[in-house]
Amino acid sequence: MMEENTKMIALNGTNYHLWKGKMKDLLFVKKMHLPVFTTQKPNSMSEEDWDFEHQQVCGFIQKFVEDNVYNHIANETHARTLWEKIESLYASKSGNNKLYLLNCLMNLRYRESSSISDHLNEFQGLLDQLSGMGIKFDDEVLGLWLLNTLPESWETFRVSITNSAPNGVVSLQAAKSGALNEEMRRKAQGSSSQSEVLVTENRGRSQKKEPKGGRKKSRSKSKSRYKNVECHYCHKTGNIQRNCFLWKKENKGKKGKQKEKDHDNDDRVATTTCGNLVILSDHMLVNLVSDESMWIVDSGATLHVTSRKEFFTSYTFGDFGLLKMGNDGVSKVIGDVCLQTNMGM
Repeated sequence: MMEENTKMIALNGTNYHLWKGKMKDLLFVKKMHLPVFTTQKPNSMSEEDWDFEHQQVCGFIQKFVEDNVYNHIANETHARTLWEKIESLYASKSGNNKLYLLNCLMNLRYRESSSISDHLNEFQGLLDQLSGMGIKFDDEVLGLWLLNTLPESWETFRVSITNSAPNGVVSLQAAKSGALNEEMRRKAQGSSSQSEVLVTENRGRSQKKEPKGGRKKSRSKSKSRYKNVECHYCHKTGNIQRNCFLWKKENKGKKGKQKEKDHDNDDRVATTTCGNLVILSDHMLVNLVSDESMWIVDSGATLHVTSRKEFFTSYTFGDFGLLKMGNDGVSKVIGDVCLQTNMGM
């Protein structure tokens, strides 16, 4: 019983309609309703017991009111009189109260950040208060009124409900059920979209660099597939020919020549990155060194570029023209070098 009492709200002057319904239910559950809702004393009860029960019910009701309300009813000892006094304070059927409630109903709008069930509860609460004051509306009017409280983002839903209504009549119950179902559909759709995004992000390759000496676990798994496989090219275990370092190294020059044959008329851009050197250029103008042990000098290129300073035997500073970059920019060539190779200077 104590658990039921803790769920009961306290009357604060602005929640009378909700408080009234909950308090009425609680009085019946506690079997304390007779002093409030009957005018005559039960024949089986003495006057003294009846008066005591009235005071007991008054004390119970006063437990669930705020201090600003308690001051108005503190001296009441008759349960029915107490109940009617609270009603006269917060549910008077005056024209001013009717106008206030009607204005609240007309200005009620659903807020996207709130729950649709809370919105429906607020809408129904205003209707019940107006109904208690003798103001009632046709059911179809209430159904359309509820739809009108929804924002523009619900326009498709409104059109769907009104077009599918039997004989064009949208009942209040149909509008309520439709709104609740639409909220569930939107929540489910939002959860599904979020899951798809998470899957896509997890499957994408991370752009973060691994620390030096570190390896990703996913790569070690792929290599473990070939740990007992012998390469047909180098005859070592642990890889296959297409991944063989020796095969790639020895066929690098052949691939470059084959590509030149296939694309003689193409305007291609070559890219290389080595240390602090990043050059993008037309492949017919610049020969780029990206391999430490191999450099094809006889390439027909106008310029040869490398970031390996240890290859230099001499360096001459000066103005040697311009180098076109891949981003359409131009860089000045400020040095000329002499290189020592295994073929000579």
